[in-house]
Amino acid sequence: HVGKDDMDVGAGDQGIMFGYASDETEDCMPLTHSMATRLGKTLTDVRKSGELWWLRPDGKTQVTIEYLQNADGSVEPKKIHTVVISTQHAEPSKATRKKECAGYSGPDMTAPSMEEMSKLIVEHVVKK
Repeated sequence: HVGKDDMDVGAGDQGIMFGYASDETEDCMPLTHSMATRLGKTLTDVRKSGELWWLRPDGKTQVTIEYLQNADGSVEPKKIHTVVISTQHAEPSKATRKKECAGYSGPDMTAPSMEEMSKLIVEHVVKK
């Protein structure tokens, strides 16, 4: 950013912008957005609590919903089609909690396998 005008420098982070309101949720956001936001918050919560200690920051979430279009043109959610969670994590089956988590003094443990990580994310984040 050295030598650039303040108006030529972006925020340096990521964001989402919607150009409409929706009656799908109480907060007037599209249902897919609300669900993805809640999943992201839960992902952060289980990481910070130590429940899934091997997770790292900067997870991403995406939710796709199949809708039914009514005769009047309105739509209503029919089913959740896809949930995608992408997250950084410690090395599967190798990383240890004492090395990954600064200040942790409890019993040491090894990060689960990739398959087990996926199952734990479904159980502790998606189904929560």
